Amino acid sequence: MSRALADRRHAVYDLLPLFSTPRSRWAATWLCAKFRPKTKDFSPSTTALDWSGRLTRDGIVSPLPPVPRPVINAIRGYFEATLCIDPYRAHLGPFRFDAPPSPETNMGYYGAPQILAAPHVIDLLNDPVILETAEHYLGCKPLLDNLGAWWSYPGRPAAKGTQRYHRDFDSFGGFKLFIYLTDVDAESGPHMFMKQSHRLPHLATGRACPDDLVYRWFGEENEVAVTGPAGSRFIADTFGFHKGLLPGQGRRLLLTAQYNVNASPHLPRTPVLAMQSGYDPAVNRAIMG
Repeated sequence: MSRALADRRHAVYDLLPLFSTPRSRWAATWLCAKFRPKTKDFSPSTTALDWSGRLTRDGIVSPLPPVPRPVINAIRGYFEATLCIDPYRAHLGPFRFDAPPSPETNMGYYGAPQILAAPHVIDLLNDPVILETAEHYLGCKPLLDNLGAWWSYPGRPAAKGTQRYHRDFDSFGGFKLFIYLTDVDAESGPHMFMKQSHRLPHLATGRACPDDLVYRWFGEENEVAVTGPAGSRFIADTFGFHKGLLPGQGRRLLLTAQYNVNASPHLPRTPVLAMQSGYDPAVNRAIMG
């Protein structure tokens, strides 16, 4: 209750574990969508209908058309010049991407203000086809939320946090966009997803689960490893089991954003940017004031 009083986004967020089955989750999504903004005379493209249908069926759509290499190079260059932090050891302070402060530093994270200052990022996250897909999938305009960008480092003794299989409990309904900013092969930390697990109620917990337990319930044959060159994009309903594999070699840099039916507490309480023309205020209200 105290968190909800301090930040009203927690009023819904703290209830999410109670909606731990796909059926209850989508019932809450449809109810929320009734009161959310919608596009007048909404007519999604054939591509958006296809992506939404594949999300519904499999929980993941990969690959999407890639981001041009010059755009990726500009974004990666920005992050390489920007200090990041170890999310599990913030007391170690900011560090360069290529100089992690500890051999147990698995990841180097950037905050939302840093992400939103990166070139091209706002335009990529407002891709019209992604927004159409989200509106068709959710039944209302999505809220752009829960931005992330981080390095994953190789050769660490153990996987941590999102490097272990888990479900996301960030929204009643939503999906994430993932963009690789470095080349990703089987050894450099591919995203792993259990296809169709977003539709099944087994292991409905916010805790990380060991691989063998996830395979037992969902079948190892349904595991998808997403690899590809820098600029590769995909979307996934991350209520389905997923993880970023601990890299064996090479550093992985990833950009993510979530398209939600309700606000999460993962962004600053006050929007980072002033509202800019050309962007939908309903979609961008959590990042633009």
